Amino acid sequence: MKPNPNILVVVLFFLTFLIHFSLWKFVYHLDEIIIIKFYLFLSVMFTMMITLIILINRVAPQFLGLSVVGLILIKFGLMYLIRKKLNLEVIPGYKFHFIIPYFVLTTLLTYYAVTLINHDKKQ
Repeated sequence: MKPNPNILVVVLFFLTFLIHFSLWKFVYHLDEIIIIKFYLFLSVMFTMMITLIILINRVAPQFLGLSVVGLILIKFGLMYLIRKKLNLEVIPGYKFHFIIPYFVLTTLLTYYAVTLINHDKKQ
């Protein structure tokens, strides 16, 4: 039985959050408010991107690959803007804490788009 990509992406997203939050809180002993605000922003952005991918797949599936590249570019721009709002520079090793989750969620977004593209090719 092949796992459902929707469930797999959601489980991996929450697993990423739990691992990062536990490292943040119990290993580095940093303030949890910043990481919760960061992941709240990431989850809203991730949900928005998945919804846009589904809508683009229904409307124009031939442009799904190109639209994923554009959505990743938009996501990068939004992350650059939110970095200033969250004042991440005060956290020691902030690049490690905020770039790794960004790339993990970008990988999950790409995986979801690839499964949609492959599913359309099979039909």
